[in-house]
Order: sequence, then structure tokens, then C-alpha cells
Amino acid sequence: MINRIYIKCNFCKTNILLRFQMGEFDIPFSFCCPNCNVNINGLRKVSSDYTLKLNNAMQIEEVEPEYYIDLSVELPHRKIQKYISFESMYSDGFSPFMDIMRLFKTQQDYIHVMKSIRDFIFFKVNNWNLLKSLYDLYFGNRIDLIQEPILKFSSHYTVNNKLDAAMALHQSSIIGMNKILAPNSLKNFLGYSSKIMGKETIAEVKEFVNFLKNNRKFDFELKRIIKIYSRWIDDFEKYIPIVTVSLGNLREKFNKENYGIATISFENMINFYKDTYELLLDMLTIAIGLNNIFIRGNFNIFSDESNVSNFNSYNNLGKSQRLKALIPEEPFSKCININRNVRNAIAHYTYDFNSSTQKIYFYDKHRNNESVIELYLCDLALLCYDNITILAYLNELFYNLRKIDFLESGMKPNIRF
Repeated sequence: MINRIYIKCNFCKTNILLRFQMGEFDIPFSFCCPNCNVNINGLRKVSSDYTLKLNNAMQIEEVEPEYYIDLSVELPHRKIQKYISFESMYSDGFSPFMDIMRLFKTQQDYIHVMKSIRDFIFFKVNNWNLLKSLYDLYFGNRIDLIQEPILKFSSHYTVNNKLDAAMALHQSSIIGMNKILAPNSLKNFLGYSSKIMGKETIAEVKEFVNFLKNNRKFDFELKRIIKIYSRWIDDFEKYIPIVTVSLGNLREKFNKENYGIATISFENMINFYKDTYELLLDMLTIAIGLNNIFIRGNFNIFSDESNVSNFNSYNNLGKSQRLKALIPEEPFSKCININRNVRNAIAHYTYDFNSSTQKIYFYDKHRNNESVIELYLCDLALLCYDNITILAYLNELFYNLRKIDFLESGMKPNIRF
């Protein structure tokens, strides 16, 4: 069902028709007025009181609009366009829902994706706030206060020490995060976990754990991960159109020139991408060290392709240069795909955004050479989603190294899975 609401920009007085695709979830929106470029944003409530929150514009009675925009939270939708007539508007295509539904192979595929999204929102609403509080207790070493509330997630969680708490919190978190990851992600993660714990390499893995502990504080790194998870979860509804695209395998199927998203602002998204990327660059050390162990037998022996002799020289490199040590063909690299040029452009603020076309221009300057990368806003949202999936993977590797550290300190697990 389409809900039509007419608004007027507070500044240039342009009349705009908002066409909301009413579905299961509240619809956040953020777009720029096509006349004066002021950001108009708000929230169309669907799940409770059906109200409209609106900033930088006011709702008005039905008029002949100058522009119209389709707004949806489940799916990408047509970008803002000049209004000519209702006849021409409808002749351009179906409703936002039907336009994208045609890209799914079957209706059942769409239903399956929506179930994953509903399950994740259930996790957000019912579990995440408690998990965040329990992580705070974990970081404060108040393991005694975790024992009872963690039972909400499983009656099998017997928490008598910090290892138990780490296991229970991680398992509860990744089960929730897995609901919006690609199929078989959790199964693949468990496969990598088994590899790390293998008898043939465990002695060298323990050496690597000791090396990492001398260079970083494990609890501090975990805090950074939880903060990024929390930002993603808090803003999740704004990323639902892109999660739908990813889980539905529609990345190459929808027309990004005509279709985009208006659920989240460009600045919000680019800040999240930048902060997530910085964390990933720091955590790549884990995957690189494990590659060194499983390919060359020693965490401190690097591939000849990397032009790095050991971790001393690796640590002296700039963060983006360290990516060269991540060899794509090696086993712990296979879940990691990072766009260095986009990150460099963001880090140096050399980018421009056209709000009407939703096209972003990234300018990456290096040694007097400049490369220009053009992405749509949807592409940047997909990169944010990809960063979250990579972070979930690297956190799984990190979790196994943390477990080894606890076991080496003499702790014994009381939890059995």
C-alpha cells in the first residue's frame, strides 16, 4: 500500500510528494530538497501510532507537487524526480514494492529475507540492550553479576569465571548478528575456529596470542568491536534496503541509476564506514598472523608478496599499506574484501556527493597521481554492510585467540555446547 503525504520545504517552499511504501517496519528517511539542497529528514511510524516526524519541512494539504520521491525501508526505491503528472508517474513503473519484487526469483525468496530481518529486529529490541549491559559488567570484571541475567539466552550458560562469560556473551552476540549475515556464515566461522584450535599448529598460535597481548589490550579491542556493533544495531532500520539487496542476491540486478535509498544521510553513513574501516585495519593483524602460521609455520614470517619481513616492519607501515600483507589466496583472507581507495579518499575528505543522483565521487591522490572512483549511495551502504560482515568474521578469530589466552591462564570452561 502507498501512503501519500505532501510536504513543503521550510526554506525554499518547494512542494514535494512523499510516497511511502507501507510495510512491516517504521520508515526513516533523509534526502535533500531538490531545489535548495537542505536536508529533509524524519520518521514515518508504521508499527505503532502511524505518526510522521518531519524536520526542515512541514506537512501540507494535497497540492500539485513539484517533485515526488518514493520511500521504503524494506527495499531500494526510485530517487527523487520532477513531477509532471500522476499518469506519467505511474507509467514510469510499478509501486516501490513491485518494482523490486520482480527482481526476486520467487516470492518465497523475499519472504525468507524479510523473516531474517524481522528476527534481527527482535534480537535488537529484546536482547541487545541486555547484552550491552552484560558486556559492561564483563569489562568491569563483575562476572558475578552476569551469572543470572545471562540465563535469558540459554539455561546452559554456567558462568563461574571470565572465560565462561566471554563464551556466553560471544555466542549470544554472534547468534543474533548471524541473522543478517550471508547464509552459512556461522558454519564457516566455526570451521575457521576448528582450524585455529588444531593440534598441529596450536603451539605457534599460542605464541601469536602472547605476541598480540604484548601489543594490545584484548578488552579494549573488544570494547571497540561492541561499540561498532551497537552503532550498526541502533541504525539497523536505516540499512534494511541494503540488507534486503545483499541477502536477496540482488546487488547486480537493480538499476542504481534510477533506484537508491533515502533511509540514512550520506554523512552518517560515511562516518560509520570510516570508523568501521579503521577498526578492521587494526584487526587485520589477526588474519595476517594466522595466515603466516598456517602457510609458513610461524606467525612472524610473511609472504614474499607482502614485501614485509616481520611484524616489526609491518607495524612501521601506514595502516593502508598493511593491506599488502593480506594475501587474498591465503586461508584466513578469504572472507575479507576491503576497498582501500575509498577509505583513503574518506580519510582525506576528498570526496563529493550529488544528492539528486545519489552519486559519490572519491578522489584518491597518491604520489601526484589521482584516481577517481564513482559510487552510488547504495554502493557505500553495501560497503558498510560488508564491513560489518568482515568485522563479525574477524571477531570470531579474535574470540578464539581470547579463549586460548584464558585457557593458558589456567581458567577452565564450565559451559558445554
